[in-house]
Amino acid sequence: MIIAIVGPTASGKSAVAIALARRLKAEIISFDSLQIYKYLNIGTAKPRRAELRKARHHLIGICDPVEEFNAGMFVRLAEKKIEQLAKQKKNVILVGGTGLYLKALLEGLSEAPPQDRQFRRRMAVQAQKYGKKYLHNKLCKIDPIAAARIHPNNVERVIRALEIYYQTGKPFSQWQRQTAAPRYQARIIGLSRNRQKLYARIDQRVEEMFRQGLVREVRSLIKRGYSPKLKPMQSLGYRQVCQYLAGKLTLAAAIYQTKLETRHYAKRQLSWFRHTKGIKWFPIKNDLDNKTLRRMVEYVKV
Repeated sequence: MIIAIVGPTASGKSAVAIALARRLKAEIISFDSLQIYKYLNIGTAKPRRAELRKARHHLIGICDPVEEFNAGMFVRLAEKKIEQLAKQKKNVILVGGTGLYLKALLEGLSEAPPQDRQFRRRMAVQAQKYGKKYLHNKLCKIDPIAAARIHPNNVERVIRALEIYYQTGKPFSQWQRQTAAPRYQARIIGLSRNRQKLYARIDQRVEEMFRQGLVREVRSLIKRGYSPKLKPMQSLGYRQVCQYLAGKLTLAAAIYQTKLETRHYAKRQLSWFRHTKGIKWFPIKNDLDNKTLRRMVEYVKV
C-alpha cells in the first residue's frame, strides 16, 4: 500500500504521516526538495530525533548542499526504496510539499527537450542585469500558469520554463500536464486548514525556527564554505538570514520577509495540489484528533 500526504507548509503533514505509519506498519519517504540536504535542519523543518524514533524516515539529509538534485534523481531513489520496503512487506507513506516530486514518482513526467546552454547563459546575463523579476515577468506573459507556481527568486526554474517555451513553442505548464503511464497507485490524503489559521501557524513556525537558532545554523553553513548563492541557501528562511548576515536586512525584516514569502509559498502549494487528481481532503482544525485519524485509516484501507 502506498499513501501520499499533501498540503501546504505548516499544515501538519509530518504529524499525520507519523500517526499513520504507526497504525499501518509503514515507513515514511520524504518528497521534500530541501530536506534531502544535509546540514539544513531548522529552516527545512526536518523531523526531530523524537519524531524519527516514532517512525522510520527515508530520503532526508542524504545530499551535500553543493550537489545538484532534481525530480528525476528523486524518482530513482524513491523507486529503489519502495521496492525494498515492498520486499519487507511494509507499507509506504510519502510525505512532503514538493508537488513536482510526487507527480514525477506517481505519474512520470514527459520528456522535455534538453538544455540549451547558450540560451541559459543569455537569460542569466539578463537576470544579473535587470533583476530576477524581469525574467519572471517574461514568463508571466507566455505561461501565467507556470509563473504562478514558480517563485521569481527561483531563477533556475524560471529559465527552464522560458527555455522550453522558446525551444518548442509550447508552455512549460503544458509539458508538465503530459505524463507517461502511471507508475504507482496511491491513496492521496490532503490536509486543509482555515486560511487565517494556516497563516498563524506559518508565523508561529517561522518565529520558532529563529528561536531554535536558524541564524546560527546559516552562519555555520557559511563557515563550512557553503556559498549563500547555492540553490539550497536561496530557499525560504536561508535566503533572508543570508541577507541579514550580509547587512542587507535587519533581523526583524528577515523574520517578516520569511513569514510573508512562506505564506506566498503555501498559496502556490495549494494551487498545485488543487490541480492534482485523486486527493481526498481532510479538514484539520487544530491538532490531529483520533476521529480524523480513524477516517484516514478507513479511507486508505478501502
